Amino acid sequence: MILKLINLIKGKLFQSLGMYTLVNFINSAIPFLLLPILTSNLSEAEYGIVDIFNNLSFIFIPIIGLNIVSCVLRFYYDDNIDFNKFLSTVTTTLLICGTIIILAVASFIYSTDVDIINEEIPNSVLLLALLFAFSSQIIEIILGIFRATERPLNYGFVRIVKTGLDLSLSIYCVVVLKLGWEGRIYPAVGVGLLIALLILLYLFHAYNVRLVIKKDYLRIAFKYSTPLIFHSLAGYIISFSDRFIILEFMSAEDVGLYAVAYQVGMIMSFVNNSFNQAWTPYVFSILKGGDLAKIKQLSKFNYFYFLLMIVLALSIFLMVPLIYEWFIDGKFEVDYQIVFWVLLGYAFNGMYKVLVNYLFYYKRTSSLAIITVSAAVCNIVFCILLVPRIGILGASISTTIAFFLMFALVYVYYLKSYKIQKIK
Repeated sequence: MILKLINLIKGKLFQSLGMYTLVNFINSAIPFLLLPILTSNLSEAEYGIVDIFNNLSFIFIPIIGLNIVSCVLRFYYDDNIDFNKFLSTVTTTLLICGTIIILAVASFIYSTDVDIINEEIPNSVLLLALLFAFSSQIIEIILGIFRATERPLNYGFVRIVKTGLDLSLSIYCVVVLKLGWEGRIYPAVGVGLLIALLILLYLFHAYNVRLVIKKDYLRIAFKYSTPLIFHSLAGYIISFSDRFIILEFMSAEDVGLYAVAYQVGMIMSFVNNSFNQAWTPYVFSILKGGDLAKIKQLSKFNYFYFLLMIVLALSIFLMVPLIYEWFIDGKFEVDYQIVFWVLLGYAFNGMYKVLVNYLFYYKRTSSLAIITVSAAVCNIVFCILLVPRIGILGASISTTIAFFLMFALVYVYYLKSYKIQKIK
């Protein structure tokens, strides 16, 4: 069994996995190592504003371009489309939708004096989050292509350059210029827009992308991606709605405390993302080939990965006291149970990710949307019930419940629809 698992991840997949892991380690380690700087130079409320910006950005990502970018990786594997023309349709649609939404929101913000989010959160944060989400979606186009074409070095170059510029400028603005929360947010938005512009120029040159829309491809793309608007939005709601509930029932300072604890717990997310970025194209290629023996090996590996997630979450939790002692200012220390629940939640999220690839491949995006929306509703309900009673601990427990529900529902669908583990 072990030898088969080793054979399953050898060769090019193993090399890609190693590269994605290295890239994500650097990309995740830099923000983590930035925690001592931010927690020392920002107040709890200022850190809370930065975290609200991050959360709004994630929520806006599936909205800003109607989530059409999500289909780039999947439809690279379809032989019956002209990928360059498909890419032109996706890119043009994103640019049109994104521009319209940003202009509409900007007009509304600058024509009203009403506090849109909360009196503690400036309205400008909303527009900045939209701009950041827009640039992220443009960048995601080329990252999806690099994953599909198995070019982890190119993928890593884009990610690391962007993160390096972003955080270098942030350190300068926060530490030297003492700009507070603006010193963290403005560099993120500026660097994102710059990299997005360079990516667009590269797409025009390397993939002959043109500002045209092919109706047939637009229909295909929207049929696949429209349910994923709700899927992606629900996924982000599960991860980040708790901040807004904490803000409503408690304060921006409590959001800041929770955000730091959540950042520590998201070490598990780094592991999941590193693996899944290499694993998804591999799973798609195996399912496309239809080799039942290899599909059965995939199924066996899934259960091995489930066990690994639980063991890893418990192992990381044992190191939490040292992480707080070495990297985080004392004013941000909280009950370590909060970190435990976040770690456990992202362990379930990792299990979910290895199974959800099957639903993506077979284009069951409508079913996936129902699953994630159900989990998001569950998360909000539990969060509203628990936060007023047990504070930010309730938010972390709610997140874990939602991630477990999402994994459980996908697992049931996986068993019922494909029965991969029963293939002989």
